[in-house]
Amino acid sequence: MKLSPSFFLPRLLLFVGLLAGSVAVYAQTQAQEDAGNVQIKPDWETSPKLHSVQPEYAKEAAVILVDKRIHEYLPNAKDGLIVKVVNHRIIKVNNENGVEQFNKIFLPVGYDGVYLDISARVITASGKIIELPKDKIFDVEEDGRVYKKFALEGVESGCEIEYIAAQQKSLYFFGLEVFQYAAPCQLAEFSLIVPAHLVFDVKGYNGFTVGKDSIEGSLRIRTGVCRNIPEAETEKYAQPTAYFKNVQYKLSYNLSKEKDERLFTWDQLAQNVYTSYQTIEVGEMNAVNAYVKSMKIEEQTPEEKKIILLEDYLKNKVSINEEGIGEGADKIEQIIKTNVASHDGFSRLMVACMNALHINYQIVFPSKRNNLPLDKELENYRLVDDMILYFPNTGQFLEPTNITIRYPYIQPNWAATNGLFVQTNTSAGGQEISASFMTIPVQPYTKSSHDIDLSIRFNSTMDSVLMHTKQIFTGYGAWQFRPAFHLLPKDRVEEFTHEVIQSIAKSKVITNTKVQNTAMTDGLTNKPLIFEADIASADLIESAGNKILFKIGDVIGPQEQMYQEKPRQYPISMEYPHVLDRTIRFEIPKGYTIKNPQDLNINIVESNDGKSTMGFVSKYTIAGNILTVTLHEYYHRPEYPIEKFGIFQKVINAAADFNKVLLVLEKK
Repeated sequence: MKLSPSFFLPRLLLFVGLLAGSVAVYAQTQAQEDAGNVQIKPDWETSPKLHSVQPEYAKEAAVILVDKRIHEYLPNAKDGLIVKVVNHRIIKVNNENGVEQFNKIFLPVGYDGVYLDISARVITASGKIIELPKDKIFDVEEDGRVYKKFALEGVESGCEIEYIAAQQKSLYFFGLEVFQYAAPCQLAEFSLIVPAHLVFDVKGYNGFTVGKDSIEGSLRIRTGVCRNIPEAETEKYAQPTAYFKNVQYKLSYNLSKEKDERLFTWDQLAQNVYTSYQTIEVGEMNAVNAYVKSMKIEEQTPEEKKIILLEDYLKNKVSINEEGIGEGADKIEQIIKTNVASHDGFSRLMVACMNALHINYQIVFPSKRNNLPLDKELENYRLVDDMILYFPNTGQFLEPTNITIRYPYIQPNWAATNGLFVQTNTSAGGQEISASFMTIPVQPYTKSSHDIDLSIRFNSTMDSVLMHTKQIFTGYGAWQFRPAFHLLPKDRVEEFTHEVIQSIAKSKVITNTKVQNTAMTDGLTNKPLIFEADIASADLIESAGNKILFKIGDVIGPQEQMYQEKPRQYPISMEYPHVLDRTIRFEIPKGYTIKNPQDLNINIVESNDGKSTMGFVSKYTIAGNILTVTLHEYYHRPEYPIEKFGIFQKVINAAADFNKVLLVLEKK
């Protein structure tokens, strides 16, 4: 659910008197700003000299020497206030990889942004200046986003690229700039320039330092700086975005109005959200009551059962599109008639139905482990996006607009975070709506698993392996696969099933396929999703003279191998806590013995004051002619500190080491 502009309307009225005090101050710039697309004289050196790169960056493909970003609030006769955003970058290209990385520049265009001007140039290694012609800047669209794109001439090792881009945007009160790139940055600077009677809170994160306000004439200026920002590395099992250096700001006071009243607080957001969802017309409520009655959910039904029945009914009946298709996709009465809804419309319908069924719930906006988190101290509404529902009586959550998941699961990256809970408190003075930050717990590791049960024997000619296999998924493990049985065309379901089964053996010889517990609601009681089949594979056997080599390690499927050449930058992040138990029973052929069963014993376990939260343990037993191997791999937490990376890497690699185990069978 995206926050709609209606959430902000109550506070927009505060700006009715704001512009009068601003226009006179900026009158000298009015003509230029009213022009829309104009050429702005670049604020760069007319006779530039090449810069030196810090020694630690000499071997990097490219280095961002300077990255300056300025957000300036200016008057505009047509729009009142507008925001001008200026980006000024200087990039040093060190080698051919850097040339390939930066010889084309893509500048994103905001949804309401208009570029006033773009100037760019290359200073070659010999000092020659090559400026970019304006007619070489093109509008392009890639992956659904609009960009200004230009290719630069003269880009070579040792050169510098410099560009200044000025963009005009409609008035907004919440800002964000992220300073982390595919190249290191020696100096990053941020400036916010606003009329003096507007007070913005500005905060730097993850090492970006922001100074105090300074007043210069009729302007209020806030600046920040960060030096030596490392390259944003791509690391396995990491969620780097939350750790990127960034600056955020929001409008907090208008000194020309109620100077002591804080604007855009979390409580105000909670009030606006609550009002938006609880304000329902009589006609809509009548339609909802009739709609709920048609679901035949009895009033005396236990609350949790009501939640389950309602969610499954709505998600099976209504087609949900993020923006909605056709008119009325955000209006409850129309959705009930057409079964087509936008995200916001579907959420409003679900909440209205819960009210009709007397289900106790709270609206929650989660932080996300794969994004910048919400901050209790700085109310940046820009980061408030998707909505979930919390049920105090069960302690569980529901994601309204995601048809691939069911109560009590939400997207795993939204759990193990702090969320903004919209809460209601009734007192003698009436009903009070407030915002509280509380933990959104993740489902325990015991709830999510991917287990394997295998019985293996050789065929009579000793040139193939015959396996009876069960793959057993629970919790989030099942969530990844269960939707396929409802969303894929029927002719693709069998193909999909074979792909899952085939993951533990490189063979397409699959028979007697059976899948159990595919219903979306099976996740409520955590019924295991089971893929069962018989597989024949010749790829798992090799002959070596009078010996047979059995690739037993391959039967657990491909495993991750972790290498880390550079020092680890980010903490460890698993998608969700989980456990993997595998049992392999192998019938040793008559007349053969296993020469190296000890290779099956692996024991890598974290030691943490006698408590282990992650590990990989495999061991074997032989009884008669049956070799039984058990593997237990577990990760109790969704996240581990960077100090645990060494042991985490060993645990991950232990599974990959098991993949390599090759049993040697020789005749007695």
